[in-house]
Order: sequence, then C-alpha cells, then structure tokens
Amino acid sequence: MSAVLKDFIEAEGLEPGDRLPPERDLALKLGLPRTALRRMLASLEKEGRLIRHVGRGTFIAGSGVTSTALRRPPGSTGDALRTYPAEVFEVRLIMEPKIAALAALRATRQEIDEMQKSIDRGSAAETLVEFEKWDAVFHRIIVGAARNGLLASLYEGIHTVRAGNLWGKMKEQSLTPERMKAYIAKHQATLDAIKDRDSREAERNMYDHIVEARTNMLGPNT
Repeated sequence: MSAVLKDFIEAEGLEPGDRLPPERDLALKLGLPRTALRRMLASLEKEGRLIRHVGRGTFIAGSGVTSTALRRPPGSTGDALRTYPAEVFEVRLIMEPKIAALAALRATRQEIDEMQKSIDRGSAAETLVEFEKWDAVFHRIIVGAARNGLLASLYEGIHTVRAGNLWGKMKEQSLTPERMKAYIAKHQATLDAIKDRDSREAERNMYDHIVEARTNMLGPNT
C-alpha cells in the first residue's frame, strides 16, 4: 500500500524536506480511509523515508523517495496526472452516465458491434492488463458514440489518469475475478440499453457501474 503514497509524492514532484498535505486532505486526495493512510505513513516512517513531527506535520526525509521527472509546467497536457482517484471518480460520475445516454441515441450499428467485441474480449481476458485494455476500449467507444467533441476531449484527461501508475496499482489491488465478471455484466447491461435506444437505462447502468468501481477501489465510505 505504501507504493500508492510513493507515487503521489513523485507525481507532486515533492523533494526532501517538503511537507506532505495534512492527513485529512491527503486521505481525500488519495481516496483512502484515514486508517489506511496512517498505516502507509507509519510504514514509510519506519523505512526512514518520512519524518513526522507532532504539531508540525510529516516531511519527506530521503532523496530516494521523490523524483522531479513528472514535474510539468502549469497548463501542460501532463497536468491531468496531478489529480487523484477520488477526483477522477467524481468527474466520471458527472460525465459518463450522460455520455452513455447520448450514445444510446446516437451510436451507429458499427459502434454497437465494436462495443460488443470489446466486452467479449474483456470477458475472455486472461490477464489484468488485457482486461484493463478492453475495459478502456469499451468506455472510449461509448464516448465516441456520443458525438460530442468537447466531451471526447475532456474524457481524454480521464483516460490519461487511468493509464497512470497510481491508478493501475490501485486497480490491481482491488480487482478480483468476481469483480471482473461484475464489471463485464454491467458493461453488457449498458450496451443492451444502448442497443434498445433506452437512454435512461443506459445512464442508470453506467452510473451504477462507476459507483461499484469506486467502492471497490476506494472503499464504501467514499
């Protein structure tokens, strides 16, 4: 679990001597329960990578923890990587159900066939990497089928974060064969609604799917 916090430190470009955000803020940014965060902090402190001062905060101790490689000037395309899983899920819940509703009204037969293909390939996936690939393909086809260039552009930020190390590690820790089957089932339910041109049902299924994924990755209290 400490790898998640290390990735956060690298993504923020923090240096030795820099202070981490307050515990409450850091837990929200990472989308983790505070008890889990405390375990991470204690583990890194034990390794000598953090220094904790009562009343002052938690500071980066060793040069081996951080990297400036991910630093980018403000406004660059890499800024999407500076967000966190909890924020990503907030945006996904705002955008993707409505995108699915639009796709139900606008998807072509070819796009519907491609969605079904991605579901079938994901269902047959034998590795997490392969499953994630087809999961991402399914969602991106739906975005394209919505026929809204601005939404498609905004969604690329979500896709960039999902392709990052922090998201990948958290997904790997949370994903089980049973959950993969549940995600596939929800994908199929969403596609069935799109096939039926039922925008409300497509929106509802996509919303439920993202809520389920958020709970699995971040816990029930997020």
